Amino acid sequence: MLSIQNSIYFKRTVKILIFAIIIWLVAFIIATIWSPSIETFKNVGSKAPSYLSDTEGLSKVWGYILNNGFQVPFQMLILSLIPIPFLYFLNLISTSIITGIVFGFAINFDLNKGTIMVISSIPHILVEIAAMCFVVSALYQLNHSIVRKITNLFRKHKKQNISFKLALMNFIKSYLFVALPLYVVAAFLETYLTDFIYQLLI
Repeated sequence: MLSIQNSIYFKRTVKILIFAIIIWLVAFIIATIWSPSIETFKNVGSKAPSYLSDTEGLSKVWGYILNNGFQVPFQMLILSLIPIPFLYFLNLISTSIITGIVFGFAINFDLNKGTIMVISSIPHILVEIAAMCFVVSALYQLNHSIVRKITNLFRKHKKQNISFKLALMNFIKSYLFVALPLYVVAAFLETYLTDFIYQLLI
């Protein structure tokens, strides 16, 4: 069923994942060294929508799926339709930076509890970022097809156009059969496993 007609799709996804992890590590190291105020930590740490703090169980899982699995990829899709390369990377970059900063600040404030928080959060963070990388990888071809068509208008010697229809179909397939299931897994991990590991280690 998943037949993505792009030979380097998965290789590109791995490269994007490595890129995201490097950004995360840089933000994490900087935040670990820097001594922020408690207000700064609270402001940076409020990445999730406020309504999710009042929910629990399956309601919280569904909230995470709606936000991370539907709203964020839709934002990335809209950005990819703008003929500016890599604009759709913004969500992935901001998520990596904010997560790295929050983890670094947590360790800076309390080494023991901060370390436990990082360990307990890593499973869902990795799965969520991996899902975003699959989305970004598919959107790369979609955006590239738009940019190629526009730049060809100003070229004397035209380059071969990339099929927008094929790129869109590849995006839909990768989202439905790879990214969305990963977002669902990440939502369950964030709701149940993160707290379980934290309580186990504290």
